[in-house]
Amino acid sequence: MESISLFWEVMLPWGHCLVEKKRILHDKTQYLSARMEDIEGENSPNRAQRGKKRKRDDELIHWNDEGQELVGKARCFLSQDGGGWRSFLRSAKMRWDVHRLVDALEVHDKKGDVLLREAMSDARGPCRGYHIPVKALVSQVASNTLKQLELLLEDDEVGRIAIHGVVGVGKTFLMKHLYNSALKWVDKFVHVFWVTYPDQFTTIKRLQDVVAAVVKCDLTSDDDLNVRARKLSETLGDLGSFVLFLDGVPGSDFSLDQVGIPVSAEGRKCKVFLTTSSTLECRLLDNFEAIKVDHLPKEQAYQLFMREANIGKELVSSLGGISNSLSDKCHGLPCTVVNIATRMRGIDDPREWRNALFELGHFGDE
Repeated sequence: MESISLFWEVMLPWGHCLVEKKRILHDKTQYLSARMEDIEGENSPNRAQRGKKRKRDDELIHWNDEGQELVGKARCFLSQDGGGWRSFLRSAKMRWDVHRLVDALEVHDKKGDVLLREAMSDARGPCRGYHIPVKALVSQVASNTLKQLELLLEDDEVGRIAIHGVVGVGKTFLMKHLYNSALKWVDKFVHVFWVTYPDQFTTIKRLQDVVAAVVKCDLTSDDDLNVRARKLSETLGDLGSFVLFLDGVPGSDFSLDQVGIPVSAEGRKCKVFLTTSSTLECRLLDNFEAIKVDHLPKEQAYQLFMREANIGKELVSSLGGISNSLSDKCHGLPCTVVNIATRMRGIDDPREWRNALFELGHFGDE
């Protein structure tokens, strides 16, 4: 069909047809040339920093080289003269060459569209992170601990930080505040990740999967733990500066390197923060700077209780010392204080308060 179409083109007033074809070729050549200059200008400064995207860069470079060759052929062709009526056969061949060049430029342009879409997807990469809703700090203990953690977040010489303490002492609460602080430090961390540890009996493979999902690393085709760790490590390493928050880590007999988290104890540009209720003697927590979260003193625990229960002065007076005693039964654990206080909010019958104190005391005795 293409040959028949070309035959009729030859039979048409050939001069007008060739001029029109050359005009189309000229326009497409100019467009492609300008586009290649734009793409080369956008990608050249970042090429050394893009790591994971080197393959995409190489494809764009190859596309650009092919484009330069096509543009060169087109410009060489456009500089030729058709030769008038005496060169009818030569003109027919020129029209055929123009036809092929125009097609080649169109195909090359579409290939560039595909590569650019993929490059833009790579450039977006994993999400930087979203603000996590969290209640305001109330106790002085929490404020002081958060300040200590923020100093470690700024310190380039510390890469691994473990926030430890008993269940309910407020480790996750503090780390959420720290995570939100890290999001604001755009100049320091390119990426900020939050990963909730899957469960108490997680394998290396399961942990690799949840981290990989957050950082957009495809491990679905790999079962070998070492291969998965290498891929995950390369993905994280190519992101530049990042901070990874791992919440609820149990004691585990494997290391960060085995998982594929390339963060050294000395830090540099990357950090790992984690919360744990386990002892710090497990292998996963080797070379971690440890920050212990302490129980709240009685006074601060009671202030938190009053705030969360929204107790007015009149109710405090009618309750006698019940509210204070109920707060003491929480043993300075912020999570327990908040849970009990929230349950008692809006209740003004002293009998219900006494019953809650009895139940909590009975539960504590068990």
